[in-house]
Amino acid sequence: MESWSVDQVCNWLRQRNLGELVPKFREEEVSGAALLALNDRMVQQLVKKIGHQAVLMDLISKYHQQKNGLQSHTCYCGTASPEFAGAFSGKNMKSFLARYKMLQWTSSYALPDFPYDVKCMLAEKKCPNHSMRIRIIEFLQADMTKYLKGSLYPNSQQYNIVVNTLLQAYPFLDEGGDGFLLWKRALKDRFKYVRRPIEDDEQVLRNKCKFGHRRGQSRKSVSTENKPLDIQLQIEEEPVHVDGRALDAHITWLKQEYMKAQRNWKEVDSRMRVTSGVRKKMIGDKAPLKEILRLFPFLRCPYQLFREFQLLTHMDICKKTVEILETYSENILSLHVVRNNPINIMLQENLKLHAEEGVQKYMKMTAACLLLPEVFGDDATLFAAVNEEVTVETPLLKVKNPFSVNSCEFALCIEREELTQLDDCTAALAALVAVFHVFEIPCPRGIRRTLAFLAS
Repeated sequence: MESWSVDQVCNWLRQRNLGELVPKFREEEVSGAALLALNDRMVQQLVKKIGHQAVLMDLISKYHQQKNGLQSHTCYCGTASPEFAGAFSGKNMKSFLARYKMLQWTSSYALPDFPYDVKCMLAEKKCPNHSMRIRIIEFLQADMTKYLKGSLYPNSQQYNIVVNTLLQAYPFLDEGGDGFLLWKRALKDRFKYVRRPIEDDEQVLRNKCKFGHRRGQSRKSVSTENKPLDIQLQIEEEPVHVDGRALDAHITWLKQEYMKAQRNWKEVDSRMRVTSGVRKKMIGDKAPLKEILRLFPFLRCPYQLFREFQLLTHMDICKKTVEILETYSENILSLHVVRNNPINIMLQENLKLHAEEGVQKYMKMTAACLLLPEVFGDDATLFAAVNEEVTVETPLLKVKNPFSVNSCEFALCIEREELTQLDDCTAALAALVAVFHVFEIPCPRGIRRTLAFLAS
């Protein structure tokens, strides 16, 4: 395609029902090399209809991805050992290319073409007001969604690259060094706002169930009475008895599916429901936890752990945990007993660095979560290890940099080993409550009052 003439490019357009673009391509002398060099901004100037823009960009993108993907694979396999090269075949190769395609755009991300008033403000190097900030965030969110082919779940690397690109292009938006965190948080909140009313997207519904909701979000997709009929029946039905051969087949499938990057969550849910009776018997017989996790590795996934809790109790633990922290966080932080606690001191220092309401609310809920044992006079070392190594065998939260918007980490540990990682304090607290119930682990006396409050 790189060596095509203008006439060959025009013939290529006609073959793909894009004949309307031929006059403009001839006028601008778009050859094969020029066609492949077009970016989305050039396409917008060259092609007026949005439908034609989308088709043309998709064709160009697919050509680049196919060419670059094959080149990188050929180069890599040519230098690797035959055994290692053989690993990149079949499904592994598909997974490799899928990840390559997903992250490809981040290496050469360009900011969108902002509206005229935003361009003027940026050209004058003026700090944007609230409404102008919203307009910038809206255009960044729409642009990212387009690059992600409609997905509303960018990963952390993609957020970082977009915000870094914005601040490199307009350094005055950094606002004294805090700009990165503020713009990233605002962009993440915009994606949450867009996802909030969605009721018919499988990826969105799965993640809502997995992580719960924030205040103001529709809770239809999480509550039992409003679930789709097939999912509702799965929750209400009694566990199905399976014989030894069928059980082995389910366990083998679950182990293989767990190793995949792209999982069939609907089938996972079905097989986990079918085998729930087996797990209950193993847990009742005091089978080693490592053995249960070896046979049913999906219990390491927060989504499946919460679903297991819901199958046993018919309760949405994520929803309940969010309600608890939103209701009691301000009261907890105002208590005299926590005033001189290191967690509260750390919180107050970080609140001074961030004036954004959403960031402050997130920090306060995190602090309230970690201060719960202090409120009830329990042993905090049995509840969470904050920036420390885990030293207890019972379920425990492992937390690093709890008030850092960009680098906080939450994990659930059992027997000093990490079971799963969580996105925030609400999910971590929900997982802690769920794991005691799901695995029938005796509650340590030192945090009994805290867990009793959460369970009530």
